[in-house]
Amino acid sequence: MTLSLGGAHAPGEDPAAPAPRSSDADLLQSPAPGPGLRRYPGLDQEAPRVCLRESQFDEEQVVRLLLQELHDRGFADTFAQLQRESGYTLESEPIARFRSSILAGEWGAVEQALLTIGIAAQDSAKAALFIVKRQQFLELLEARQLKQALLILQNELSTLTSDTRQLHQLSSLLMCPTPEDLRTAADWDGGSGRSRFLVLESLQAYISPGKMVPVHRMETLFGQAIAHQCNTCRYHVRPATQGLYMDHTCAETAFPPELQIALTGHGDEVWYVCFSPDGRYLASGSRDKTCIIWDTRDYSIVHRLAGHDGEVSYLAWSPDCRLIVSASSDKTLRLWDVESGEHLQTFRGHAETVASCQWLGDSNRFVSGGLDHRIIIWSTNGNIVKQISSPRVHDLVVSADCRLLLVADDKSDIHAYDLTTLTFMYNLEEPAVVMSLALSADAQYCLAELRSGELHMWDLNTRMRIRTFTGHSQGNYVIRCAFAGLDDRLVATGSEDGTMFVWNRDTGRLLAQLKGHSDTINVCSWSSKMAALATAADDKTIRIWPAYHGAPSDNSQQSGRPRTADGSDVSEDDDEDDDDDNQSVGSEMHSASASIHFSN
Repeated sequence: MTLSLGGAHAPGEDPAAPAPRSSDADLLQSPAPGPGLRRYPGLDQEAPRVCLRESQFDEEQVVRLLLQELHDRGFADTFAQLQRESGYTLESEPIARFRSSILAGEWGAVEQALLTIGIAAQDSAKAALFIVKRQQFLELLEARQLKQALLILQNELSTLTSDTRQLHQLSSLLMCPTPEDLRTAADWDGGSGRSRFLVLESLQAYISPGKMVPVHRMETLFGQAIAHQCNTCRYHVRPATQGLYMDHTCAETAFPPELQIALTGHGDEVWYVCFSPDGRYLASGSRDKTCIIWDTRDYSIVHRLAGHDGEVSYLAWSPDCRLIVSASSDKTLRLWDVESGEHLQTFRGHAETVASCQWLGDSNRFVSGGLDHRIIIWSTNGNIVKQISSPRVHDLVVSADCRLLLVADDKSDIHAYDLTTLTFMYNLEEPAVVMSLALSADAQYCLAELRSGELHMWDLNTRMRIRTFTGHSQGNYVIRCAFAGLDDRLVATGSEDGTMFVWNRDTGRLLAQLKGHSDTINVCSWSSKMAALATAADDKTIRIWPAYHGAPSDNSQQSGRPRTADGSDVSEDDDEDDDDDNQSVGSEMHSASASIHFSN
């Protein structure tokens, strides 16, 4: 829709297309009876306006926002009527001309307007003029008027900024042989695209909003309100889809315990579990030396991967979900094809238990860390790309952009490395041994699970420890924490008493204690695709906790009844026998565990 008073053209629309109703000039010149008066249809006289409620917000600002929204949506007649009835206009005539000049590419008129519309600070005035001159320079290049473009670069742009790098980049555009090459090199869509609207939006940062209402202001306020509701939502596990009529809130029945799905297929403690990035599969690794890939549609077993000579300590999905790496106490890693279940490669280079592994952006390289003081970057063909000497590695995590590597050692430090240069950056010091780490998707927050029984959250931007989560029990065994929920708004970890704890990340408030396991919960994994949390424990089971009724993972009517490897229910008698066995030999299994269960 055309916007000449308060917004921008929608993508793909013709900026020159005429408005369907009254023209902008007509709207600006509409007679206004003044605030407080209203002309009723069919009556010649004016009547007092009746305000139905008091408001804390300034009337003029509210009306101007309404005017902008009406104009953006094409309600020209209603727009004109509101201007007449309220006595307020969206913009003054000078601002309207300024806007029209930008959209028409009349750069001389725009430059003159910048001198009169009230940009007080000299630096701001220069920055605003630079935006205008840069657009003019690019449009001249696009029109192949190279001499005029060069003059603007030399005589005007060079006087408006001290950023030589940007000036060099602009000068390099003079070498572009075609307009298409120019648009690609400048990441610019041309004078006939949306670039002039982007210039308008950029210039608004230097103009008082009282003179020129920021584009799409009402929609921005709506978005901010919904974002605030999501930020303060106690359980934030699903998107805000309720619209504008209601406040967003997630039901307090998040992670309803009656909907848990229990999976049995391993013959011993389950030490690791993780959803594939696309949510189609769940992978588990066990003390029984095998991995199982489960189909999340019905939680049937797709493949049972055998070959390790020791316990499986960690699993990592490739970004494209075609491959999975398993790490083991047998000092090796193995690469598997997910579709076929075929073993593709064995990686030998560690001298002790491999504690953790992570993929590095693509599906061609991954990094592993072990108790042998080594961090190794591998190629999927089996070659070692790089080795980094380090303390004994308890856990490691990699940021989504593959620039940051965090490593927890066997002391009380978290070491940060720059993965692009493979150089050490800084340490985060903890008061106790760090057993596991988790990193938020935006790499702002890091969770550190401590042997002392505390779970700490760090803000990596400030390198400050900002929150402590307590209540769970933690000793010498590895319990792997995780972020969960939409936008990583939840924090989750298991406990040695078989309880899963879920907190609100931002408030630290305990939201849920999920009871279903009968022994230590070793790991948890969240899937946004499935809207579910998976937990694995020493009771040999995996449990799936849908985050709310109707979640995609709620495809079974089971209520916590374990499922066997063939998908059938375990009888109550068998379940009770398993519990008795676990209680009688649980401590023995822990004491006999491999070195991935760290001890002093």
